Amino acid sequence: MTMGAISKLMDQIDESEALAAEVAEQTDTSPEVPTTEPNEPFSAFEAMAEEAAVSVAGAAVGDVYSGPELMTVVNNETADWDTPRVDPAVVTFHNRYASICEQYRSLRARLLSMNPDNQHQVLAVTSAVPEEGKSVTTVNLAIALAEGGEQHVVMVDMDLRRSSLARMLGQRSSPGVADVLRGEVRMEDVVRPTPYPNLKLIAAGNVTDNNYGEVFASPGLRDLLDTMRTSFNYCLLDTPPVTTVSDVNMLGPSCDGALLVIEMGRTPEPAVQVAVRSLQTNNVNILGCVLGRFRDERSHYYDRYYYHYRKD
Repeated sequence: MTMGAISKLMDQIDESEALAAEVAEQTDTSPEVPTTEPNEPFSAFEAMAEEAAVSVAGAAVGDVYSGPELMTVVNNETADWDTPRVDPAVVTFHNRYASICEQYRSLRARLLSMNPDNQHQVLAVTSAVPEEGKSVTTVNLAIALAEGGEQHVVMVDMDLRRSSLARMLGQRSSPGVADVLRGEVRMEDVVRPTPYPNLKLIAAGNVTDNNYGEVFASPGLRDLLDTMRTSFNYCLLDTPPVTTVSDVNMLGPSCDGALLVIEMGRTPEPAVQVAVRSLQTNNVNILGCVLGRFRDERSHYYDRYYYHYRKD
């Protein structure tokens, strides 16, 4: 999919949303109420930071999770990662001074500017089709958000069908979210420390009998998300692709927004259209699109400039 096609698609979405907002304003009389993936790292989050970033808008029931309660995991506890086992795509961990890390920080800056009141937010990171780099985006963005030390961040593996966050970081996959929703463990038992004092990890956990739908339909899911929202400034959920399964559409309405990862030159335009329409239909607030694997003639110049700038 080309940059021009993405821009055209987003312009059309903006126009339709503007019209819908105008109609709603004219008709609304109610009172106002105050609301393993590819290892190659991404190279252009200008999709969020500049012109390409556009705001558009089994698991048994029984003793399920019944929060919310303030978790006692917002602390300075840390735990080292086994560096050789951490996926090379986690560039913000392996080489925080690499020029690509500045793109994740640009994405961080964009998100923070969209949240001037610093409200606690739960954000879903998804894609139109599989293997576009959503998990890579989730981990690197989480680390970038935590770097400053002011934001308490948790990254959560909600892609229960193809969980990858724990594996990317050389961690065990259980216990996790699925085990909490079954009432087998407490929420604080699955929140794991990382090398960063204000960054935590929650793995996917064990889904018995492939009952993925029951997990996302669990009555305790909204409470679980509310607990994470209360406990952390930012909760990043790595979710399945939109057009593959319905999980993110079930999860999205309980989130404060979603980021849609699109791979440059690979993601078909119709797939992006279907993904956007699907999220909108299910009342998921699309914060913007992240364009991955972008290459242009400027990249080598920026790499050299960033290297020399850092030395000064």
